[in-house]
Amino acid sequence: MRPALVIIGSTFGDYKTETVIPLATSIEIMHMATLIHDDIVDDAETRRGIKTMQSALGKNTAVYCGDFLFTRAFMLVADMAEVDMLKDLSKAIAYICDSEIDQNEQKFDQTVDVRKYLKRIGGKTAALFALSLAMGAHKAGCDKKLTSKLTNIGKNIGMAFQIVDDILDFTGNEKTVGKPLLSDAKQGIYTLPVIYSLQGSYKEETMKAIEMIDEDSGESLLECVIKSGGLERTKGLARKFIKKALKIKDSLPDGYGKDAITSIIEKQLERKF
Repeated sequence: MRPALVIIGSTFGDYKTETVIPLATSIEIMHMATLIHDDIVDDAETRRGIKTMQSALGKNTAVYCGDFLFTRAFMLVADMAEVDMLKDLSKAIAYICDSEIDQNEQKFDQTVDVRKYLKRIGGKTAALFALSLAMGAHKAGCDKKLTSKLTNIGKNIGMAFQIVDDILDFTGNEKTVGKPLLSDAKQGIYTLPVIYSLQGSYKEETMKAIEMIDEDSGESLLECVIKSGGLERTKGLARKFIKKALKIKDSLPDGYGKDAITSIIEKQLERKF
């Protein structure tokens, strides 16, 4: 998704394969590095049904591999990026790291609210989506107004993408999603369905369900987020971000890029993994 957005963003300007493809590659390598580090922090054994690096080779090797990928990504970008682009890239990585720290500090905190959750996913996921479209557009010579529109579209797609991910953690097919369901809640990471459930009349029931999550594999918690309307409210918020993205998209110039972005936005609520 992320390298595709770099390429799509570049089609709004002077697309050049020799510069855009390395940029898109650098974004995906960077994303891979963050996933390796995530798996170390979460002590995850599998991702998408495959053994994680830290599980297969140990945490030390995984840390060094993640760091190595970061350096390779920056080396690719440095060969063709202007100072402003490097600054934007550095800011995005800092935002991602800051959000991951927030998530770690908020573990098992049942007072986490919607605002904190949105700030967390804004950095954890949306920042890289926004950067991907922006880097492609910037490198292709798009003006600031168009690049800003694409940045905002990327941010809203990323917000919707992560919210849908958090819905799938409750309702998805384990084999399709590629990880055990309710894995976030079991690690003490309370996403939007749980946050909504804790805020309503099912608060006490939800708190009890969290306490017994290891005993019943999260069945009580799933029941709570459904009965409380937490899942439906979460879907509603995902739709709001999708509508925002579609509204900005309407002002884009017609062409391949606009059509591709439209397709990506419209498919978010239908995602199964």
